[in-house]
Amino acid sequence: MAPPPADSRRPAAGHAAGGSGGSAIASLTGYTVALATEQRRPALAAPLEEAGAKVVAVQALRVVAQPDDGELRTATEQCLAAPIDELIVTSPFGFRSWLASARGWHLADRLAAAFGRARLLARDGAAADSLREIGLREIWSTAAASTDELLRYLLTRPVAGRRIVVQVDTPSLRELCRALRRRGADVVEVPTCRTFPPSHAEHLRRLADQLIRRQVDAIALTSPEATGNLLEQAERDRRLPDLLNALCDEVTAVCLGPLTAAALVTQGVRPLVGPVGYTDDLVATLIAALPTNAVRVALGHHRLEIRGQAVIVDDRLIPVQPVPIAVLRTLARSPGRVMSCADIRRNIRTGTAVDDHAIEVAISRLRRALSGTQLIRTVMRRGYRLAS
Repeated sequence: MAPPPADSRRPAAGHAAGGSGGSAIASLTGYTVALATEQRRPALAAPLEEAGAKVVAVQALRVVAQPDDGELRTATEQCLAAPIDELIVTSPFGFRSWLASARGWHLADRLAAAFGRARLLARDGAAADSLREIGLREIWSTAAASTDELLRYLLTRPVAGRRIVVQVDTPSLRELCRALRRRGADVVEVPTCRTFPPSHAEHLRRLADQLIRRQVDAIALTSPEATGNLLEQAERDRRLPDLLNALCDEVTAVCLGPLTAAALVTQGVRPLVGPVGYTDDLVATLIAALPTNAVRVALGHHRLEIRGQAVIVDDRLIPVQPVPIAVLRTLARSPGRVMSCADIRRNIRTGTAVDDHAIEVAISRLRRALSGTQLIRTVMRRGYRLAS
């Protein structure tokens, strides 16, 4: 038996850029988004790619379906301490492992009896089958095979005072457990997994470098462990101040929920935070936020929109390299003002040191990229400006 389907909150993707006069350029074209998760997450990547973004997926943690025995036993005893109103099963493998451990503690029969008096909610058919194996029959499941949908269903109903047991097979689920607690539920989290840093530190090291160099415009973080691993690796590499500067400046950090955001907030970063902890809320937040970072300037007969890694000139999308686009963004903050190489160096945000030669090379590349517009003007012995 399945609960009523939840309303889809997935945002419309691929709509035209605002202010582009009906252009077919998608709203996130020209932006690069990093996903720092435990694995490739199509539910996150697909709508962002449909909206035009380039998506870079980075393994920020490893999730191993091998729970800590001490934590699992403590959670099991909490389950048996009082009647259970709802049981949420998210993965058949983890649930069977939990029952196997309970048999070793001689608690499996008591656990099954407690489950038999609860309303049973399973992520999908396979999770439902793992409940049927212990003789349980009345099971709710979702057509979409989505844990988010299960918990959204619960959160649309009164849960205050209800005792809800949640099998936690991925760290991102803790955000939804928090949302249930905020509605007044008594939530018992049963961890059927453990988390570790990624096997290769190079993944996080490369991600931090991309963020610092502003080669990535936004980062989506889906668990406290992902956030913590990124910050800890940057600290080991002595790059934490540079990373925090990027996240406080031009790189947008978006977190699944408050638990995921906590370590950033402690460091003075103000990330965007999903209101509940649903994946599609995270996507919607990204799709709404990134276009607001664009710099838009009217220059004579031309309309200029500077995105993360590209420029739109009169509805024409032009990819631009990181240093040249940083120079252009610096000039666009004061259109018409003449800026020397020293002025540009003081104001540019690239995460790396640049000298006068690098500025001149960037100007040359900008002129080639924006050929036919004459938007970049040289003022002899003084510097450069945007045509006004």
